[in-house]
Amino acid sequence: MANQEGDAAYVLLEVSFIISIIINSIACPFTVVLNARVIMAVKERPRLRTNSNILLACLAVTDLFTGLLGQPSFILWRVFQFLGLKSSRTVGSFHFDALSVFVVASYVHLMLVTLERLIAIKFTMLYSKIVTGHNMKMAVSVAWIIAFICGVFSVLKMYHVLLPIGGLITFSCIVFVALAYAILYHETRRHQRKIKAQLLPKEEVERFTKENKALKTTVLVIVAVVVCVLPLCFCQISMSTGLYNYCPINVSVLQTFVMFNSLLNPLIYCWRQKEMRKFIFRMRTQIVHPVIQ
Repeated sequence: MANQEGDAAYVLLEVSFIISIIINSIACPFTVVLNARVIMAVKERPRLRTNSNILLACLAVTDLFTGLLGQPSFILWRVFQFLGLKSSRTVGSFHFDALSVFVVASYVHLMLVTLERLIAIKFTMLYSKIVTGHNMKMAVSVAWIIAFICGVFSVLKMYHVLLPIGGLITFSCIVFVALAYAILYHETRRHQRKIKAQLLPKEEVERFTKENKALKTTVLVIVAVVVCVLPLCFCQISMSTGLYNYCPINVSVLQTFVMFNSLLNPLIYCWRQKEMRKFIFRMRTQIVHPVIQ
């Protein structure tokens, strides 16, 4: 009976390997291309070069690296593991080290994106003084420094340090984002009531409409991240608190969920912004209509 249960568990493990390999093999090229186009769109289109979009482009950089390094190393690791090759352990170690950097960088970037929206809507008068090009560069640099420090701990196998830090960053991100969006929800409702009562000038209404549209985009990004990273958050918090000694969720499922978010983000940007959608799919238009151009 025990042997049958062991065989069934092994078959399920192999099936999870095959499914995760197929999903990531399909998603990987789209992840790279779409995120690269998002970065190019913000860089080349002046109308898209808002502070909110610049931070989303910085988040797209982490997603791009996930497609370039995270997903290919995962596919290679699982293929080697499936074939029983000894080098699978080395590839798997590289994948974990790379993914730890990108996940932490994504967490911190999400807090920066949320903070920018909070300042734009709650502290409008101070926005131009706080959210400057220099300050954003400094904040993004700090985000990557924190991520690389976590990556160093992962490479050195200092999991007794990495797990508490990862748990703290995860918990901080959850609490900050939740509180920030609670405040933003209250502020947007207050502005909407003023607009209905016609207590705001036309310029203020137009500014709020623009800021609120950007806010809705970031909310969708946060929701997508929460859905994809929720299993990882559960594992990080449960292991850092000592609830479990190891992650109770299948590792292949866990990692596929995390990396799939890197494909969802650029799709959300395209859905919410017509100008970005036009730029990202411009190459297709040029190929289909060469005579018109």
